[in-house]
Amino acid sequence: MKIWLSKNSEVSVREQIIAQISLGILSRDLEAGEKLPSTREIARRFQIHQNTVSSAYRELAEQGLVKFKRGSGVYVRENETVRTDASALDQIITRFFQEAAAQGFALSELKARLESRLAAKPPTHFLVVESSLELRKILMEEICQSTGRQVDGISFENFWDGDSDNNAQIVAMSSEAEKLKKILPPDKSCIFLKANSVPDSMAGKARPSNDDLIAAVSGWEKFLELAKMFLLAARIEPETLLLRSANEPDWKNGLQTVSLIICDLVTAKEFPNDERVRIFRLIADSSIDELRKSIG
Repeated sequence: MKIWLSKNSEVSVREQIIAQISLGILSRDLEAGEKLPSTREIARRFQIHQNTVSSAYRELAEQGLVKFKRGSGVYVRENETVRTDASALDQIITRFFQEAAAQGFALSELKARLESRLAAKPPTHFLVVESSLELRKILMEEICQSTGRQVDGISFENFWDGDSDNNAQIVAMSSEAEKLKKILPPDKSCIFLKANSVPDSMAGKARPSNDDLIAAVSGWEKFLELAKMFLLAARIEPETLLLRSANEPDWKNGLQTVSLIICDLVTAKEFPNDERVRIFRLIADSSIDELRKSIG
């Protein structure tokens, strides 16, 4: 994964490092177990202080995304390896019955509950759990367009209160996994979406000329922050970059003069048949494939 840093950005270099590596891990541009560049290497490459890089790495470690190996370096944290062969499945089933018996459940109870679970109707639509209304709208639109299925949305707070659809496949961003798993009903599963990487989303798109005026437009403020950070890091001149929140009144004013409009899928609807539009999709293709397979 290539790291881009800009000293001219309003976003601190430390936060740029944290954001880019976090996105790289969530999008799988950085694989589990992969070694990150050393603090000295990044500091030398971008002519910044090593303490800045070290501070960013410590924050990533506190978030559980990376880990330090003494004398070796910093690595993307690895998830536990999951075995998928038949013998492993038999072992899981055996442990399940042993644990249930140890807790006093009769075989007849287990059989009845398993039959009920297996007979349950498969989900017919998706339910996006996300507290940010604007991000929730974007995720819902991407999933609906990619799968052709009904997609509903709910805030984390309302989901916590139990106000959710029992016949929906629950969906959330990977960054919400730890929080959501704590309140997920035992009979429910959740598909945690991987974030799309910037190179994958913008692949095949022509790089704008140095004097082109570029607009980044979205109703989700975080989208604008990320767009600005990556565009500045890609050596786009700050004076050629225009940021617009679609939540502000008259936000379209002046956009007639720009050469390129970078936006999310929801905002793109405001520019039908406009060749200047470049859509940045938030959900990785691998997660879209998983969603399609989850509902027959």
